[in-house]
Amino acid sequence: MMTEYYKLIEKNIKMFERAIEIAKSIKNEALELFEDCDVFIIGSYAKGEHKLSSDLDILITSEKIPEKINFEWYSSTVKKLTNDTRINIHLLNKDKFEEYKKLYSPMIQV
Repeated sequence: MMTEYYKLIEKNIKMFERAIEIAKSIKNEALELFEDCDVFIIGSYAKGEHKLSSDLDILITSEKIPEKINFEWYSSTVKKLTNDTRINIHLLNKDKFEEYKKLYSPMIQV
């Protein structure tokens, strides 16, 4: 049981060491879907407060993201961006982003 835990911790260490690279890869996928978008790392990693049990939060903003998102659309879109369940994708319409920008601060743009 502890062996599984240590394997997970080791996997998370590698994820956070590659956070920028992972975000850039997701940005490339997002550009395929939305053509024009901005991608940011947000959350505990951006604040410098992540733990080995943290997830990696990625925010994508685009005019092509609907203002109101239904679960099916969100779910299928996230699957196209990543299959890693440790990565938490946030999708936000650009107009809404301006409204909520302070809530996502600090952000690391990729």
